[in-house]
Amino acid sequence: MKKRLAFVATTAAIAFGLIAPQAAYAEPTPEEVQAQIDELAEDLEAAIEDYKGAKDELKETKERIKEIEEALPELEDHAKKSRELATDIAIASYTSGSAKISTARTLLDGSPTRAMERMTVLGAINAWQAADLADFGHQVQAFDDELKVLEDLRKDQKKIADDLKKEKERLDSEMADLEDLKAQVDPPPAYDGDLPPTPSGSTGAVVEFAYGQLGKPYSWGSAGPDSYDCSGLTLSAWRQAGVSLAHQASQQWNQTARVSRGDLVPGDLVFYNNLNHVALYIGDGQIIHAPTSGQNVHITGIDVMPIDGYGRPG
Repeated sequence: MKKRLAFVATTAAIAFGLIAPQAAYAEPTPEEVQAQIDELAEDLEAAIEDYKGAKDELKETKERIKEIEEALPELEDHAKKSRELATDIAIASYTSGSAKISTARTLLDGSPTRAMERMTVLGAINAWQAADLADFGHQVQAFDDELKVLEDLRKDQKKIADDLKKEKERLDSEMADLEDLKAQVDPPPAYDGDLPPTPSGSTGAVVEFAYGQLGKPYSWGSAGPDSYDCSGLTLSAWRQAGVSLAHQASQQWNQTARVSRGDLVPGDLVFYNNLNHVALYIGDGQIIHAPTSGQNVHITGIDVMPIDGYGRPG
């Protein structure tokens, strides 16, 4: 089982601590409020990315449970037939009547490995029978192992689902706090320059799609068509070129090739905030991204925040 992703501990208490008034007679300046917004938005973005990673893990767990449940009947049938064969071998190795059956049951009691050891020590089986008993052991053990895995996965599934429910409630609450803060300041100015030209080829479809999403609202965990979060926008754009990306910025980093800033071309991805935010480069030093709650998909300069690196899908 892979290591479970840990949620970022951005508590509501911290959020409220960030926005506490400095003094009873001094309201925060717009610059101070904006600094609080930026800090809370970064913390929330990291928590949201971890949440999406945990959702992916829950999906994988459900798929694994389904695989095991589908395979169990066949494994159970093999184990049953192997045990019947082992019982026949044990019975044939002793005298007659009910004593044979009782002895066979005693020999086969417990684990398949211990059963085979008992019969070998007593000289009750030959080489061919030993091979059959070994197969019996493998079949029964395989069935028991999968049952144990299934039991553990079902426990994991419930815990992940419970954690996700609690985390979603917390994120929704802190997102509401962020929206209240943003109502205190003016929105960032809209980009009023010329759009960089759309490139040719498959990346042209990627950039053209992103242009078509300008003005749509940010919504965490969303990948369109009416709203987006940062990785939801980039995965949807690159889907136009037949490229599949995960709905998590850090996973998109892992799925893309590293490029330098000097080699950037439209359609490349730009990563920020410890790989918790991703944007689409469109040329001329500009990006399109779904920034944070309360802001729409828009164009801004590539240096809008410190950059972690660059990636090229495909």
